[in-house]
Amino acid sequence: MNFFNKPLIFIAVFALSFFILNESFSYYFGLEKAKTEFYEKDRLILTNLIAAQSKNIETLAEVLASDERVKQGYIQNDPEIIKKHVFPIWNRIKDKKITYEIHFFKPPAISFVNFSNFKSIGNDVSSVRTDILWITSSFKSSSHALMCKTYAGYRATHPIIDDNGTMLGGLSLGKKIDWIPEAIKERTTHDSFLIYTKESTNSLMKKYYEHFIKDKEVVGDYILADKTIPVAAEDIKGIDYTKNIQDIVIADKSYTLYSYPIIDFNKETMGYVFTLTQLEEFKERFSANLIKNFIIIVLTALLIFLITRRSTITLLKQIHFIKEITKEIKKRNFKPLHKLSFNSKTVAVPLIDLEKDILEMGLELEKQYTILEDDNREKTQQLIKQLYTDEVTGLANRNALFKDLEKNKDAFVAIFNIRSFKEINDAFGFEAGNHILKEVAKRLVPHTKQKEFNTYRVGSDEFVIINNIEDISKIAFKEFIIDMIDKVEHTFFDFENEDINISVNIYAGICLDKNKRLEKADMALTQAKKDRKDYVIYSEKENTQDMHINNIQIINKITKALQNDNIIVYYQAIIDKNGDITKYEALVRMRDENTVLSPFYFLDISKRTKHYTAISKVVIEKTFQKCQECSKAFSINLTADDILNEGTVVLIKNKMLTLQDPTKVVFELVESDDLYNLPEIKNFIIDIKKMGAKIAIDDFGTGYSNFSYMMKIQPDYLKIDGSLIKNINSDKNAYKIVKTIVSFSKELNIKTIAEFVHSKEIYEVCKAIGIDEFQGYYFSEPKSEL
Repeated sequence: MNFFNKPLIFIAVFALSFFILNESFSYYFGLEKAKTEFYEKDRLILTNLIAAQSKNIETLAEVLASDERVKQGYIQNDPEIIKKHVFPIWNRIKDKKITYEIHFFKPPAISFVNFSNFKSIGNDVSSVRTDILWITSSFKSSSHALMCKTYAGYRATHPIIDDNGTMLGGLSLGKKIDWIPEAIKERTTHDSFLIYTKESTNSLMKKYYEHFIKDKEVVGDYILADKTIPVAAEDIKGIDYTKNIQDIVIADKSYTLYSYPIIDFNKETMGYVFTLTQLEEFKERFSANLIKNFIIIVLTALLIFLITRRSTITLLKQIHFIKEITKEIKKRNFKPLHKLSFNSKTVAVPLIDLEKDILEMGLELEKQYTILEDDNREKTQQLIKQLYTDEVTGLANRNALFKDLEKNKDAFVAIFNIRSFKEINDAFGFEAGNHILKEVAKRLVPHTKQKEFNTYRVGSDEFVIINNIEDISKIAFKEFIIDMIDKVEHTFFDFENEDINISVNIYAGICLDKNKRLEKADMALTQAKKDRKDYVIYSEKENTQDMHINNIQIINKITKALQNDNIIVYYQAIIDKNGDITKYEALVRMRDENTVLSPFYFLDISKRTKHYTAISKVVIEKTFQKCQECSKAFSINLTADDILNEGTVVLIKNKMLTLQDPTKVVFELVESDDLYNLPEIKNFIIDIKKMGAKIAIDDFGTGYSNFSYMMKIQPDYLKIDGSLIKNINSDKNAYKIVKTIVSFSKELNIKTIAEFVHSKEIYEVCKAIGIDEFQGYYFSEPKSEL
């Protein structure tokens, strides 16, 4: 009995001592391991969250950067093409918070189209957008965090390269990172907060910095931002930013704090994501294991004589098993986890819990991966659908058309344009316009489907039809298009609950060639509009392409004229009733070698490029110089675009200050819808009148003219449009209109000027009506010298 008791007591004491020592070490190392496991788990979830969001904007960036319409916007140096094409996509993804920014750049880092701020076009952001400099020089895309001048976020940047490998520019899509703490809390139940380094905000402009920190708190060199738990400034002052894991006290509660740095494009630390846990799960598991392990150690001590060898072998097997299954989890191979089973008779009890813990962690990670993959897949499918579908009509859109034309190399193309669609929108509203678009689609689709043709909406008022079948003849395609025009034009479009019906007319451009089909159909459509025909078929013989070639040649001539001071000013005299010259109107001309071109040849096309503003400034400079040299007054034409250009307005005001007699200057405002409705133009008129200048409304009597608008501006002169003056001696309606304008103007003490006075007979009629001043070839043609 004593022989038995002594070893038993020895084993019991040894086992108890070992148990206490083991559990103490287990608690310490288990706690550290639990901290590490939770750190890695949170890090993995954070990494996947960011990766999923980044993948969304990377996918969209890649699609937009390869979009042919976007490339055309760069090639034609026309941001309006990109605005018009991308704006519907921008509205949808912005509302769904998929991205915060779509920003197109020209090399090296010049803002081209910024859907967050269209006024930033032309701004050089190279000082804060090193990522754009990098992609436009390296021809490589990038996904990264960055704090630029407006906000902190993750960005996907992508080069835009034409088919010849030439760099056109760069595209940046951005998504703010303020959503991360809430997303972490949702997926891990761990509270989280976000801290930025104050140094990272140095790139923010002052106004953006003030906006950025208004809902945040500056604590020393750091900025406390979004959070899911009340964190005070005092709580974070003791954080050691060099440690990934540390202890912290918040609101008198102890937490383990995990730190995840956010590294930006420049390899600098932009901020940190912190997560908090009190390790309740570990402590509860440890307490339960402590009781179980006590029982196990007692039983083990009693049976140690019998099972030492067997237990040791089993233990080694289980350690190997745990090592192998951990490797599979790291490789994201979760299939083995679903095949596991545990036999408590052959496996050491403590390892069962460890294996179960690893299994639970692996299954949870698999669940998180699956959720992220499904979410990413669904959003990608939605983006693809949005990319190829017109939102208003439900038809395929321009992107789908490009894709189908690439597949179907032999398809014929027809473009339909609704005549005067803008006027329908203006008269009845956008809902009516959208109703018309839907109804046109309904009339086209049944017939195109029957023929196995495809129908697309590719612009605000444009539809495209292409054939899918290869054995259709050119004649049959043409006859089908003519029939479609007839079906649309010979029906009325009714409106629910409204006693209104509208009929529409169609222009069509048809291309029956096999190359550059869309471009040629568009040329034919332009010709149809110009000739006011129902349709035009593109023909090489008619050389429709000459129009585009001619436009390019004119742009080149404008560029050279600006470089060589060949933008010149002619002056045409304005006469009073006594035949005396009262003032001169400044008229722009362009010298082309030995020829002087009128603005008819170059001014409209200059408005589609950056040259228009430069031309306006040359005319203003030269006219003010002439005004200083001459005692007569001068009038200068201004459009709404001129007045909305800050540089042009500053130049005008500076020049006004140089004149001894500023009352010698008259600004003729060219009529447009903007002229009467924009506050910037109203303010300009007020300011310029205070400086002494006079205001005239040009071409009054047509277009947007009406007396209520005129009274808003209170001009000094009305220049009556030449279309009313040139036949006033024989056109009774013109005579009545002019007489009414003159009578009304006299009541308001506004002087009138007749344009296009080309004969003595016209001059005498105008004088008899009571017009104050006269201008036209009857008195003098425009001249370069006074």
